[in-house]
Amino acid sequence: MAQILFGFGGVKFDDGVSVATFSGGLGNITYSPIQLETENVDYNIVSRLLGYRVTIDISELINIDSDDYIQYQNLTRILSGLVSSTTQRTVKITPRDDSTLTNNLVYECILTSSFSPEDVHRVKTGQRVALKFTCINKAVAIPRVVSDTDIDNLMFNADNAMFNTDDAKVQIY
Repeated sequence: MAQILFGFGGVKFDDGVSVATFSGGLGNITYSPIQLETENVDYNIVSRLLGYRVTIDISELINIDSDDYIQYQNLTRILSGLVSSTTQRTVKITPRDDSTLTNNLVYECILTSSFSPEDVHRVKTGQRVALKFTCINKAVAIPRVVSDTDIDNLMFNADNAMFNTDDAKVQIY
């Protein structure tokens, strides 16, 4: 199995009061350059990279299991707590909450999308939500964090035969 950049795991939201954890959530991180750019007298581009703006796309938070609604309630409590007319309120997001890492990436963010739960199907089977957040602080570098360093080989090859991790021979038909 490959080592995954920025860790591999669910999504965690924390506002200091409530925590919502979605072990099956998918969090994607984008680092967009922040730069000063101009043209010189010869019309050549002169650019200076100042850092990166971090955006987090939570592509899927699913409410299917019997206890998922508790995490949804915690999430709506957190998002409702962001409302303030006098101060900027933020939420700390761990977009790839990897239990094997001691240094998960955590970003202080503001919500930049709508909250719109969608039904998974036309029957009462579950819901999903997609959200987008922007980090309030500039990142000065792209982190070099990867998922756990123990590689799990699901199958390996020995003497022209395939074996699984239990040393059982795998036959392919």
